[in-house]
Formats: sequence, C-alpha cells, structure tokens
Amino acid sequence: MLRTPLITAGSALLLGACASAPVAPPPAFDVQADPVAQSAQFITPVNAGDRGAGQQVALTACNVVFGIKTGANAQTQAGMFESTSGRVDAKVSQVYLLEGVSDARMQAITDRICARAGEQLAAAGMQVMPHAKLAATPQYQALTEKGRAAPVEWSVGKADYKVFAPSGWTVFDQRFDGTARGIANIFGAATRSNPASLESRLVHELGVNGVHLDILVDFASLSSSDQQNKGMLSRLAGADEASVETTLALSVTGMLKLVTPEVINCHKLGCDTLEQRWPMYKSARPLVATETFYSELRDAESTAGKVAEGVANVLGFLAAAAGGSGSSVSMSKWAVAADADAYAAIAEQYASGFVAMAAVAAQP
Repeated sequence: MLRTPLITAGSALLLGACASAPVAPPPAFDVQADPVAQSAQFITPVNAGDRGAGQQVALTACNVVFGIKTGANAQTQAGMFESTSGRVDAKVSQVYLLEGVSDARMQAITDRICARAGEQLAAAGMQVMPHAKLAATPQYQALTEKGRAAPVEWSVGKADYKVFAPSGWTVFDQRFDGTARGIANIFGAATRSNPASLESRLVHELGVNGVHLDILVDFASLSSSDQQNKGMLSRLAGADEASVETTLALSVTGMLKLVTPEVINCHKLGCDTLEQRWPMYKSARPLVATETFYSELRDAESTAGKVAEGVANVLGFLAAAAGGSGSSVSMSKWAVAADADAYAAIAEQYASGFVAMAAVAAQP
C-alpha cells in the first residue's frame, strides 16, 4: 500500500491546538506616525556602553542591500523507527525572483536613502562631517581603496542580494565579499591595512565617530515546515507534512554601527579594533510595508523543469509500489514583477523610518 504524506505550498494545516491564551502580535510600524516615538519598539541597542559622548560623526559607509532572489525547501520524512516500505515522501521547493527594478534604479534609491541619512543624523543632534570634506582626506581615500564598486553580489543560504553604496563610494565591508576571515585579511590585520584598522585610524586622526549604515530591502518572506521539524523529538516522530508559506511584501531591516574612540586602540604600529565591540543599533523586527509594490506574479518555471518534475514523481511512485520508498517533488519558481516607481517610493520611505529611529536610539 502506498503511503503518501501531505505536501502543501503557501499554506499549512493545523494538526493540533492547546488551550493557552493567544499572544497579541507586536505593533506594526506606522509609516504615518512619528518614527522617533516608535524607536523603542523597533530598535535594539547592542554595546551601548561603548557609545561614548561624542557627537562629531562621519558617515563612512552606507550600504543598501536589495533582495533579488529567495527560496525555501521542505520535505516529509519517516520517523526514526518507522518503516519506509511503500512510503512516498514529498518535497516542495519554492523560489521567487524580483524583476522590474534595474541596477540603475537601485543605485538611485541608494543615493537618495544615504543622502537623506546624513540629514537624519544631523536632525538627531549629531554634527556630521560633509562627505566632500571626508572624501578629500587621505585616511578615507585609503579606506575606500579597499572596497569594490557597486553592485556587489552577495548570497546567504538560498537568498541572493545586490549590495550598493552611494555613487562614487565603494563597498569596503568585507562581510559582503567573503574575505572577512580569509588569509588576505589575516595579513591585512597584521599590517594594519585591512578596512577595520584603516577606519580606526580615520576615527583617531580626524577626531570623529565613524558611522556605518546597512539597510536591507527585501521583497518576500518564506517560512518552511522544516524549520519546525528539528531536534531529536522531531526525528523520532518524523514529518508527514511539507509546507512553504510565502508573504510578498517589501520589508526593511537595518543596522547603524558606530566606530568610537572607546572601541579602538592606536599605537606606533597603527590602530586596532574589535568589531564585536562596536555600538550597534539594529532592527528588533522588520518594518513591513502594507503598500503593494508589484504589478504581476507569474510562473517562471521552464517547461523542461516541469517535465523533469513529472518524470521524477512517476519514478518515485513506481519505486514505492514495488515495496521500496520513493519521493514526489513539487517545484515552483515565480517572477515578481515590481512596479519600479512604487518599489522605490516604499523602499525609501521605510528606510527613512528605520534611520530616523536608529539615529535617535544612538544618542548618548
């Protein structure tokens, strides 16, 4: 007898419930309200004790990261001591691709977000060094020479991103190019020529706090049943359902980090810092837009891919029918066609909300 577990996409079945009182969801970000009044709800401070009292700052890095692809997988599995004879396990895979927002448009969005960020830092009470003045210093020029021109492609798990800096700037943060733990950076640290050491020198010699701003603009959120089916108990029980749930909505998260005199150590060989000690003001949760940013959602799976999926499912059922175990596969790929104007307006508005809240939280 064939035993076929359940596979769902975009929904999940409630298999059981308990009698506990429902927990109220956290308040959503109100884009029409004063961001300052919402700061405590959406910004989490880290290492605030090393913030210091300095108000002279320079915006040394402003990276805007755009999600362009995201995906998730889920699968059923037999329990640890369960027979797999005649069992057809189910696998589901979903991928979403952003379309309709060109690199040029992303660059323009970045330029506006970062220009506005400098104004917001000043509005929060910081004394911001004009970027033209900063860019003319040899300290900043040495720092930016370590960077790469935008866009920088970056991947985390099943998600792909493009990282932009304002026009004329570079992306020197080594998290985005995989060299933070590489051999080259080890030698750079030894000679004080890596970006962190060079920025520490800039802070020391120019008498400012360096400000790093990272903003992520994402377009889809996916959750997989595999995320809940972990641990020994889950392996013992197995999983008879595979599901992936998707929410299409622009969301903004971010971090505002400060390089302060309190976190650097300068000596005759140069300057050092531990980035883990940098004061940071990061998103407690995403700012999720309620406005629609896309005009169309269309099937982007190729005909060849659908044929291959069908063949694999047939073979899986035949294997199970013969007394073995098999699998069925449900793969989908969707193109999210953005309205470029709506996308830009929403991204800039919510990014501005994050920066305003983080700048207030970063006040000594």
